[in-house]
Amino acid sequence: MRRSLIHYWRLHLAVLLGAAVATAVLTGALLVGDSVRGSLRDLTLERLGRIDYALLSERFVRENIAEDLSRDDDFELEFENTAPAILLNGNATHARTRARAARINIHGVDHRFASLFNEARDSLQIHLDKKSGQLFPSLVINASLQQELNAQVGDQVLLNFEQPSDIHRESVLGDKRSIEVVRTLRLTITKILPDRGLGRFGLLTQQTFPRNAFVALPILQDALDEEDKTNAVFIAQRTDSENASREHALRQALRRTFSLEDLGLALTQTRGQLALTSPQLLIAPALQATIDSSLAEMRAPNFHLYTYPANSLTANGNLLPYSTITALPTLPEEFGDFRLMDGSPAPALAADEIFLNDWAAEDLQASPGDTVAVSYYVVGPGEQLVTRTTPFRLQGVIKIEGLAADRDLTPEFPGIHEVDNMQAWDPPFPIDLKLIRPKDEAYWDEYRATPKAFIALATGQRLWQSRFGTLTAIRLAAAPGMDLQTTQNQLEENLLKRFQPEQAGFAVQAVKAQGLAASSGATDFSGLFIGFSFFLIVSATLLVGMLFRLGIEQRANELGLLRAVGFPQKSVTRRALQEAGVVAGLGCLLGLGGAIAYAGLLITGLRTWWVEAIGAAFLQLHVNPISLIAGYLLAMAIIALTIWLTLRQLRKIPAPALLHGVTTSEETKSGRLAPILFWAALGSAAVLLIFTLLQGSVQSPVLFFACGALLLIAGLAGMSLWLCRQERRYRRILPITRLLEMGMRNTVRRPGRSMLSIALVACACFVIVAVGASRREFGAEALLKNSGGGGFALVAESAVPLHQDLNAASGRSELGIAEEDSALAHLTQAIAMRLLPGEDASCLNLYRPQKPRILGVPAAQIERGGFAFQETLEGAAANPWPLLEQESEPDVIPAIGDYNSVRWILHLGFGQDFAMKNEFGEEIKLRFVALLQSSIFQSEILISEENFVKHFPGQSGYSYFLLEAPLAQAQALAQTLERDLSDYGFDATPTSEKLAGFQVVENTYLSVFQTLGGLGLLLGTLGLGIILLRNVIERRGELATLRAFGFREATLRHMLLFENGFLIFTGLVLGSLSALLAIAPHLAASGVQVPWFSLALTLLAVFASGIFASLVAVHFSARIPLLPALKAE
Repeated sequence: MRRSLIHYWRLHLAVLLGAAVATAVLTGALLVGDSVRGSLRDLTLERLGRIDYALLSERFVRENIAEDLSRDDDFELEFENTAPAILLNGNATHARTRARAARINIHGVDHRFASLFNEARDSLQIHLDKKSGQLFPSLVINASLQQELNAQVGDQVLLNFEQPSDIHRESVLGDKRSIEVVRTLRLTITKILPDRGLGRFGLLTQQTFPRNAFVALPILQDALDEEDKTNAVFIAQRTDSENASREHALRQALRRTFSLEDLGLALTQTRGQLALTSPQLLIAPALQATIDSSLAEMRAPNFHLYTYPANSLTANGNLLPYSTITALPTLPEEFGDFRLMDGSPAPALAADEIFLNDWAAEDLQASPGDTVAVSYYVVGPGEQLVTRTTPFRLQGVIKIEGLAADRDLTPEFPGIHEVDNMQAWDPPFPIDLKLIRPKDEAYWDEYRATPKAFIALATGQRLWQSRFGTLTAIRLAAAPGMDLQTTQNQLEENLLKRFQPEQAGFAVQAVKAQGLAASSGATDFSGLFIGFSFFLIVSATLLVGMLFRLGIEQRANELGLLRAVGFPQKSVTRRALQEAGVVAGLGCLLGLGGAIAYAGLLITGLRTWWVEAIGAAFLQLHVNPISLIAGYLLAMAIIALTIWLTLRQLRKIPAPALLHGVTTSEETKSGRLAPILFWAALGSAAVLLIFTLLQGSVQSPVLFFACGALLLIAGLAGMSLWLCRQERRYRRILPITRLLEMGMRNTVRRPGRSMLSIALVACACFVIVAVGASRREFGAEALLKNSGGGGFALVAESAVPLHQDLNAASGRSELGIAEEDSALAHLTQAIAMRLLPGEDASCLNLYRPQKPRILGVPAAQIERGGFAFQETLEGAAANPWPLLEQESEPDVIPAIGDYNSVRWILHLGFGQDFAMKNEFGEEIKLRFVALLQSSIFQSEILISEENFVKHFPGQSGYSYFLLEAPLAQAQALAQTLERDLSDYGFDATPTSEKLAGFQVVENTYLSVFQTLGGLGLLLGTLGLGIILLRNVIERRGELATLRAFGFREATLRHMLLFENGFLIFTGLVLGSLSALLAIAPHLAASGVQVPWFSLALTLLAVFASGIFASLVAVHFSARIPLLPALKAE
């Protein structure tokens, strides 16, 4: 074997290089997948530093939680560092140039946070400390934010962010005024961090660069009026710890560390009772069940109450302004006197009955049996306050003593409880101070906010229902066998033992583990680039087979001689296979080095030419030995199979034929299948095309692609028919046509081989042209109601949620939007949606989303409809949006997603469920009842607003907006809203631009496929040169005879070139024409950006490379000695 390998080294070298190319491409594609996953993993570790867990709170809680955790003995066994921090969303404005960056990340940190990042352990705190002579506090930003602001060290920046509120802003007592919602902080830039390490810090799994601003923790606490409070704690685990249930250990440590204050509760003694209240005014429903079960276990007497502000009480034509009303049940006897004026105990109230205290009854001149109308505010649609009035029958008059005189029945309403007189009231809801009388001031002086009326608890909870709770307090007396203090201590202990962090608005996240799990990627880049390199792999494999076949044919005499002298067929085949296996094995081994180079080239391309596909230039080459081994074995198996098939064909040739140099069996020219296939495919294509046109489905890509594929099959079958005809006559127009005729006649000599060449080129061209021409851009068609833009000109987001209606002049006025601006006149409609922040679920995110962004769709959009849908339930095609409001199973929520995101990123489909946890830690399933088609919602999942507020009640306000306006005025409208709502970080984008942002990823992938597919086609055309060389070897006698009859060598070369050029040209034409029919709907659609030049250049390069390969083959064929062949003839 060694001598044979050395003797035929040229042939073996060609096979070795072909095997190396196949291995390099296949294994290189696997390495690209490894590199993407490895780079995402590296990015996760880099952006989190030593942070393993994050404790996130919806409210601001004690900063000392971090220190208390560190002192817990069991906690110290598993964890070693804790760092409190404040995390906010906001926007930044350059104080001098007014350059703005919306939706940035604002972090309040100190040295404890810096210690979690090795490179910033000492330097960050130094730069955050205010320097001597520095006018404003320090600000550290990363390079991405610096580039957007075009700022330098020493420049001043204004940060805007939301002011936290204990009281939910969407409740009646929530303050929605801009002055109370937005805070502004002026700072001086002291350091610009690079976009790596600490500069890339973020909890969201995304590969794009965040825009980070770091402020000293005390400075941000002071700006927020939240002294010694934070909303996040970061935790680092011990590296030597191997506890698999570490998160459970963390939760247990939280139970031992937390206080009732951390849960948002307060337990105090008042009038010989215990009162359980909340600084949020309303006790969270998630905590209420835990409280009730604890009280039941202790058998402590208790009752619930709900106190609410009333605008007025009216009876007998008299009006009593601005009172508080308490809803309470029938009271247990342990809670003192609650008696009528005659001294008898107050009876139970029916749903339509009310008690007045003696002061209110006297003021209204009301007697039992009279009708008392209660007027009050409730929160209506779009967070707007609505006035409602409910009539009650006066059941009795309560004496102001005992419980009825308890001022603490009324919680500390903002803008009310802290003032000395009613004229100084400044509540968050509108009031008319002119209605306040001197007698009202007198009541305030004596009784403050003591309730003037009482109704049944169930009635109050029904009238004043709120998703934030329906209790303002729980009163309890001492439990049996305990005094009041012991009862208080026991209840606190029970509550802390039973609570789950999510019940109190906390989220415990294993951020590093989640990030590493998500780094597996939403897209399998190994499979993707194997697909992109498919033609390269196929071409290289076929090239190996052709080169091996060419070498075997040149050694036909040797194989025939071995068989003639008695060597068994199996022995000859085994010997050839072993020899080829050694060559292929060495080639595959050499190809591993090429794989690293090929993968490196692709990674470089993804960082530069094709960076739009991944969003950021962060990829680094990762060489995984397992992928190298897998690629080697897979390539070796494919090449071995190809070689075995080649040898199998040679086994059919008898030894005498091999001794005479014959290496092919006679091909049959029966055209039985070709005419049937031709007419069947052509007829099917015609019928399908006519059906499509008659049905009006001219925009159906599937039908037209099927038509194109059928036309390609018909074209190939027709070409096969033409090749199989035995008699042909050609009309000679020019002298050169004689050579062309001879070349074309020679293609008939081996019709199977000729058809293989044509089919390979045609199929490759069909796919490359069809895919490469599928690029799109978006413009005015986004304003069509049934398009991806839904008829909206702009889509906007705000860093700070809005609570006012942009459609109403009053709402715009509250937000400070200048009504005189002419651009506002063109705002046809604004749809405001609730937004749950999360991970991007579109192709823009390479990570696998685990907590995607969720949008709450309001009734206005459900009624309006619009947008194009890919799939929906039967019968809902006209407007699928109402499906979001349909009834479903208790834990199942109807959802709508974009088809591309659901199918390719979430790897789900129509009717399937996406599982996630709601705000309370309960698992819910989002079931896709409809899928949008290439819409602006590719980054989100949509559910109804009703389900949104049910499962995510803590998300207050509206942060996502769809703005309908004429295209010509859209830009002016965007500028107006961004200017007037700059404090809210309002950022408006044309829907066409947002759609283009998604489409650019697909267009980039198409460019990658076109490039690599073109390279594969170029490599495939080299195989045509090998086919030509085989033909020359087989036709040595024929060529020698032609030379003997006087044909010049140059003429024979031209004939051979025409023969190969005809095959290439035919394949290009058949594939390209069929592809144009397949993409006809796409070409007819608006927003199409067909890269005609690059496609034409690719096809021209294919044709030119084919001709070049043919020239090389002709050149080598000229060196074949023809005299021995002529003697043989």
